[in-house]
Amino acid sequence: MQHDVNEKLKYPEILRSYNDRCSNRQSIAKCNMIMIQSGMFRFRSSIQNKVRYGYYICIAMITFIAFLNYFNLRTIDKKLTVSFIISDFFETTLEMRRFEKNYFLYKDPHDYKENLLYTEKAEALIRNSRDAIRKLSPDTDVDAIEKLIRTYKNQIQEYHEQREKMDPVSLMALEGRIREAGKKLVEATEGISIAERSYILSMITFSKRVIFISMILVIFAGVLIGQFFSKMVVRPLKQMEDNMQRIADGQFDKLRIGSVDTEIISLGNACSRMIEEIEFRQKRFIMQSEKLVTLGTMVSGVAHELNNPLSNIYSSSQILQEEIHECDCTYTHEMLTQITSEIERAKTMVQSLLEFSRKTDFKRKPYFLKNLIDDTIRLIHGDLPAKVEIVADIPGSAVIFVDKQRIEQVFLNLIKNAVDAIPDEGRVSIRTELKKDVNEMDIIFEDNGAGIEPEKLDKIFDAFFTTKDEGKGSGLGLFIAREIIEDHRGTIRVKSIPDKGTTFTVTLPVKEG
Repeated sequence: MQHDVNEKLKYPEILRSYNDRCSNRQSIAKCNMIMIQSGMFRFRSSIQNKVRYGYYICIAMITFIAFLNYFNLRTIDKKLTVSFIISDFFETTLEMRRFEKNYFLYKDPHDYKENLLYTEKAEALIRNSRDAIRKLSPDTDVDAIEKLIRTYKNQIQEYHEQREKMDPVSLMALEGRIREAGKKLVEATEGISIAERSYILSMITFSKRVIFISMILVIFAGVLIGQFFSKMVVRPLKQMEDNMQRIADGQFDKLRIGSVDTEIISLGNACSRMIEEIEFRQKRFIMQSEKLVTLGTMVSGVAHELNNPLSNIYSSSQILQEEIHECDCTYTHEMLTQITSEIERAKTMVQSLLEFSRKTDFKRKPYFLKNLIDDTIRLIHGDLPAKVEIVADIPGSAVIFVDKQRIEQVFLNLIKNAVDAIPDEGRVSIRTELKKDVNEMDIIFEDNGAGIEPEKLDKIFDAFFTTKDEGKGSGLGLFIAREIIEDHRGTIRVKSIPDKGTTFTVTLPVKEG
């Protein structure tokens, strides 16, 4: 962990924007937490809560449907109990009529006793089931049926007791009344039975409808819940997948997830931190790679430049060796002075190269701009075409507040791009404009080269975009230059006219803060 921190401290120009974004995100998170704790949000949106509430809704629906069907079946059970009573009552009246016919036909006292037994049973059933029969068949006159049973019972008893005493005509009339009463009783009982069967059938039909509607409701609720989860859960995850694919393609844009669920937001934040870390490491790698490419270019130029002082040193040393016996002190002193000067010149070039290549912490200090420009030109002087001239009109008192190594990399890229844009012969001029009111300085790099087409101006600061021929540019120089300048709290602007030249304006602070 400490190693990672140290590594990041080596690249604060990238890390600063990373920390700013993290701070903004933390501030938003704190504000959201305060708003939640203060009661501004009564419902905390999350996948867990949605699953929980969806589960509760399903349980409530299933419970409601279960209770509805339970009470419906319970009602049917009660009605079936009444139905059994009515069926028993109907069968009792049929048995009562059967023994009545046998008694009238054979005059057997046993048939009379059986008839009387079933008559009393029917009387007891109708008496004990008055309310149930009224609920089942409201149109049935239970009192009339009960009265009819009593009349039938009295008449059959009278017939049995007076059979031997009554004349045949009166006996036949009484038998007719008994038969008519029994017929009415059977018809009434049959009507109740029919009503009972109709009611049971209606209850069964209603139960079927309830079960069917319950199934429709469950399916409909399942579809709605599925659509809800598809919209609120699956869609953000699909967006996350698309974002990951875009990152895999090298586009390190901010994650765009249309969800307010805490899990999705947490996942998005974690992925954002991962993306920023990957972007940070990629930028670090890109900057180091670009620096190595630049160093490779400069080393060839510095090596060429070192040939001149080394040749002078060698020539002066040969002359001193040949004339050492003559010992002309004045001439010897002149030769040694020349050797010392050339050594200092070579030492300065090597020192500039070492300073440029060395890894250092980001640390801004005030520097004389003229010295920075001269050092930068010295590094690439050996690689300049013979017909390209660099003119630096920089006041000796001009001071900027920068990190020396990184700002030299910016100047080096801008000067090198200006030189490469000149096809044959031309001129690169560097001048300054001081803005005292805002403590800033404009450093203007102007060339009379080929220029940049208008449709390409908006893209020249993008990574891997280059206007040079294939194999002659990485497309990272201006991208890294803009990153470095922005880390200095500065800006870079460009103007270009095709076939006339390009002007880059770098604005940098002249004081701390």
